Amino acid sequence: MKDIATKALINDIHSVMKKHDRFLITTHVRADGDGIGSEVALYHVLRGMGKSVSIANDSPIPQIYKFIVPSTGMYIHPELPKDHAEVVFTLDCPTLDRLGKVQGIVPKDVLIINIDHHISNEHFGKINWVSEEMCATGEIVLHLLKEGNVEITPDIATALYVAIVTDTGRFTHSNTTPEALRIAAFLIERGAQHVEISKHVYNTNPYNLVKLNALALNTVNLHAGNRIATIWLTREMLVKTGISPIDTQEFADIPISIDGVTVGVLLREMTEPNWIKVSLRSRNGFNVNTIAGKFGGGGHKYAAGCEIQGTITEVQRLILEELEKAL
Repeated sequence: MKDIATKALINDIHSVMKKHDRFLITTHVRADGDGIGSEVALYHVLRGMGKSVSIANDSPIPQIYKFIVPSTGMYIHPELPKDHAEVVFTLDCPTLDRLGKVQGIVPKDVLIINIDHHISNEHFGKINWVSEEMCATGEIVLHLLKEGNVEITPDIATALYVAIVTDTGRFTHSNTTPEALRIAAFLIERGAQHVEISKHVYNTNPYNLVKLNALALNTVNLHAGNRIATIWLTREMLVKTGISPIDTQEFADIPISIDGVTVGVLLREMTEPNWIKVSLRSRNGFNVNTIAGKFGGGGHKYAAGCEIQGTITEVQRLILEELEKAL
């Protein structure tokens, strides 16, 4: 973090934050803990500087993250802000298209600051800080704040802890670096409510979500000599249990948890008929980002996704064909 290019990047971002007054913060569709935690942390920083700032997302906030969301300044499509922002921060989002409907309110002449750690990022901003080696976008945001001597309040620390603990899978994924653990300790020292985070994010499952889990487990299948595992979530299952699709993100971790499996695949029927959301997880060095990229998606080496038109069985066949060729 000490190289000249990075220091210049940090100085540029802080100069923009000081110079301008109206900010919009956003992240990718179906926002996860890293995207939301990074947004909320930056929101508190800019509000603390006396700036006008809004968070606008395409998708609803998953129930498990609502406890860190500020009481004002948060907008979800279609209730998007109409104010003309001078600066837009896009966080944890590899392409402009992944902003979803929020892309429609980004002024063409706006200054975009793109902060991300996805290997598939397209560097679409006026300022781009893309660090693939970082465990989470929240880690990049923390470095930005520390290097700018910004006070890390308990609210900021809690939001960034959510970002990092979720993107490292409770510090179990391969992106759990020594620095990630040092950051966790630093944030707890600054007031991160790690016990509350654990309760809300991991230990407060609605009964209906447990029922959905039971239904989904009945769809688990092994393929390619037990190296690939698949699991399904159909619209019928979601309707039956009353669970919103946004609250099913953790289901992608189920198939990859099976002993001996190299790639886990979650296939979920989307609201739009005949479209399937595919979430890929891997281990043992297998790069699922390249597989997702074949279908217009992307992400990280060990976690990526895409959306494919077809029935759930048709899409499973397509994904399995590509995976089996690559394994």
